[in-house]
Amino acid sequence: MAFELKMPKLGESVTEGTIGKWLKQPGDKVNKYDLLVEVQTDKVNTEIPSPVAGTLKEVKVEEGQTVPIGTLLAVFDTADGEAAATTPQAPAARPATQQPTDAAPQAPKPSQPGGAGTLAGPSATTGRGPSAPSAPPPGAQRSAPPPPQSSSPAPQSSGTATATAERPDLSDVRATPAVRKLASEQGIDISEIEGTGLGGRVSRKDVEDFIAQRQSPQQQQATTRVVPAQPQSHTAPARQAPIASLAGDELVPLSQMRRAIANNMVQAWSAPHAHAVMEVDMTDLMRYRERIKHEFQEREGFDLSPAAFIAKAVVEALRTVPSVNSSWTDQGLIRHRELNLGYAVALGEEGLIVPVIKDADGKSLAGLMRSIRDVVDRAKARRLTLDDLQGGTFTLNNTGPLGTIISSPIVPPGQAAILSSESIRKRLVVTDDDAIAIRQMMNIVIGFDHRVVDGSTAARFLTAVRDWLQTAGTSVPVY
Repeated sequence: MAFELKMPKLGESVTEGTIGKWLKQPGDKVNKYDLLVEVQTDKVNTEIPSPVAGTLKEVKVEEGQTVPIGTLLAVFDTADGEAAATTPQAPAARPATQQPTDAAPQAPKPSQPGGAGTLAGPSATTGRGPSAPSAPPPGAQRSAPPPPQSSSPAPQSSGTATATAERPDLSDVRATPAVRKLASEQGIDISEIEGTGLGGRVSRKDVEDFIAQRQSPQQQQATTRVVPAQPQSHTAPARQAPIASLAGDELVPLSQMRRAIANNMVQAWSAPHAHAVMEVDMTDLMRYRERIKHEFQEREGFDLSPAAFIAKAVVEALRTVPSVNSSWTDQGLIRHRELNLGYAVALGEEGLIVPVIKDADGKSLAGLMRSIRDVVDRAKARRLTLDDLQGGTFTLNNTGPLGTIISSPIVPPGQAAILSSESIRKRLVVTDDDAIAIRQMMNIVIGFDHRVVDGSTAARFLTAVRDWLQTAGTSVPVY
């Protein structure tokens, strides 16, 4: 049987990828999960494993070519020696690609145990756009009987081939236990969800999006009425007069990363932003860090940065004000149980990337420092994986090393807030006892989606961060 490997979706905002290097050549035997091809995107370079075992028959995209998501990359022969004799039936695989349209009306069957048959229909049609034109039940019922009568096992095998071509058999790694549990709690068959991860992997966001799609049709219709209004505002800048060319001007082509950053920022800025700033006296904490950093350096081999303390303060503040660890949807707010901290890393002129420190609330001060050091080093070496860039619920933007004293960060899409920690500088400060002292002060700035977080909530969060840094942070255990 022939299996077609297509360019997978390598991230929520990734629309294309560049073939860096084929790790297998036509004619090579490939085992399932063997690394097959290196793909470069605007965010990360990753190695795609083979979702099937077989022989790499043909490579469709050469090294160096950039193609959109869904492009056919390679063709595999997954037949065994005995099954190879049946390969003359391979041309039937092409008509079989039409079977999903015939099989589409059967999709509601798995959702029937969910309860309401009337709700299963809309959810199925909204889940897969192509199924809408092929939905007429009469035609589907007529086409269903012939296969058992005329073609016995052969069409069934070809149908299976196309099914695996749409989604590889990765049932053992398609979703984490936590994601499976979430789907089970919501009464959802996880096989109905189309995963956006590598090899069709279903993420928590995929489940949450699926839940949102199953809300009342009235809400879905309302969102479709609102969405067209947004592109009009985004397309308005395109109608502006072209910029006049001046002597010596040079056109610098957009890199994949720069284009993605632009698209993400436009998407992010569509949310109503607000900002708040608060001062933090870092004097006692910096003295504490000075006492323990040498021992830490000897033990770990790298410096204990103030960023670790700030990350720890953010984690503790999110525990105190959990509503900040949320996401906005048209159906309601999603409160995240997991606390995954995005950590912005500047790559100079190349752009900005935000790897994610998973389960940040379960890490000690030393653990956070190790994680920060790890993601920063791998980001600069372009060795991040797709998993490193997904699942963030809150972002920390440590702009202090850049020398800024105040900024207005943009909230990443899908999150409710972002915190910027500015540079720590010595300043003259009037203390509570009316004395003038030299203190090490730092500004912390929160940017928040005002649909999710109000000003009072943002202030409470900043207060929690400040209080931890000025009190608990001055004696927190390193390990």
